[in-house]
Amino acid sequence: MSIARRVELRVVAIGGALPEDLTNRLLSATYTDNEEDAADDFQLSYDNAVNSGNSQWVEVKTTIAPPETGKLVQREIAPTETIDYIVQRGDTLSGIAAKYLGSASKYTQIVQENGIKNPDLIYPGQVFKITTGGQVTATPTEAVQAVQAAGGTDTQGGAGNADSGGGNGAGSGPAATSVKMVQVQLAQLDWNGSGRSGVLNCGTFEIDSASLAGPPMKTTLSGTSIPYTSTLRMQKKCRNWENTTLKAIAGQIAGEAGLSLLYESKENPQYTKKEQVQQSDIRFLQTLCHAEGKALKITELAVVIFDKQDYDGKPPIKTITYGSSDILSFRLSTNMKDTAYTSCHVSYSDSEKKETIEYTFTPDSSAGTGQVLEINEKVADTAEAMRIAKKRLREKNEGEITASFSMVGDVQLVAGVVVQLRGFQSFDRKYRIKSAKHKLLGGYTTDIELVQILEGY
Repeated sequence: MSIARRVELRVVAIGGALPEDLTNRLLSATYTDNEEDAADDFQLSYDNAVNSGNSQWVEVKTTIAPPETGKLVQREIAPTETIDYIVQRGDTLSGIAAKYLGSASKYTQIVQENGIKNPDLIYPGQVFKITTGGQVTATPTEAVQAVQAAGGTDTQGGAGNADSGGGNGAGSGPAATSVKMVQVQLAQLDWNGSGRSGVLNCGTFEIDSASLAGPPMKTTLSGTSIPYTSTLRMQKKCRNWENTTLKAIAGQIAGEAGLSLLYESKENPQYTKKEQVQQSDIRFLQTLCHAEGKALKITELAVVIFDKQDYDGKPPIKTITYGSSDILSFRLSTNMKDTAYTSCHVSYSDSEKKETIEYTFTPDSSAGTGQVLEINEKVADTAEAMRIAKKRLREKNEGEITASFSMVGDVQLVAGVVVQLRGFQSFDRKYRIKSAKHKLLGGYTTDIELVQILEGY
């Protein structure tokens, strides 16, 4: 008898303990993965009719508590357990190996098992088969607890078992009184009827709001991937940046916020001078990235900057076919207002050099309305004008066609990956996922927002 496919929500609290018996009291859980600008978020609600285990959420303080220290906990892994791991932005083979095989040096096992030709070149959406074995040393302490809640797609959502890696009994002394951050993971069991599991690491979230409602009493918690207490988004600053690069600025801002930097771009724009005037670091960095046609994302306590064009060139991870049982609902639309430009003309007059730099970019495509997008922006030379023309035309024309789908839950569907539509008439083409909302319990579903992939630029 096969096990019906289902999804497990795995939550590990950092700096405190989860409410007792949360597994059986969960009402809903939602994870939203955004491609850029907006922070990823996580939200869960649970039945609090017994009015217990609530104060640690309601009294959240604006300080980040480091993980508690204490006894390490050993967790047994089935010797022949095989999972399908979906690569996320920022992943490395050594990091994946350290997490699932117990040692970064075991990345060669993943390379051999999946026939990877270049270990330094992996991208989001790839699925790696990983065979785990032996024991893995975890790091939860007496103040760390994990919970698993199963929500089926073929069966009704139900309660799972508490994770054996933590719990109130995993050490001596009372648990901390306030949970500051949680680590969240989704595991889809019997993925696609294969009998194997797919894993989606949602990331680390700081709990920044909690609410009570009733009757009956329920508690709702919300967390964000950008720490609320970090100066990254809270403190407005005024400072000058001189003779530097985008990567250097991002690296300094990330370091000041206690975050790491993942810079996934071949281009590293140079600046003679940039002024940050009464702006938070995150807003200033977003402005720079937008001007350069790059995407900015905060995830897993890291600042990630990448070129969307690079992701657009990846093969689709899924084909969504009209009439498929995986589709619950969809909406496709076109918008010709301030989109569908045929070309872009960049012009800048340098008063000091008394010269005008111009460039017109026209994609090798018959698409468009004949309109020319006019851009008056400071550029140093023709090469920069060409780069700006391509990026500004892309930004505008991406909005011509949009699509949204509500799908049967799928851990493959994450922001930044490419999907192909088939059977939707003139909308049949490739799209990039702009955001993905995973909703658990009572049936696992994934809502995705798509933007078209533009060919030729």
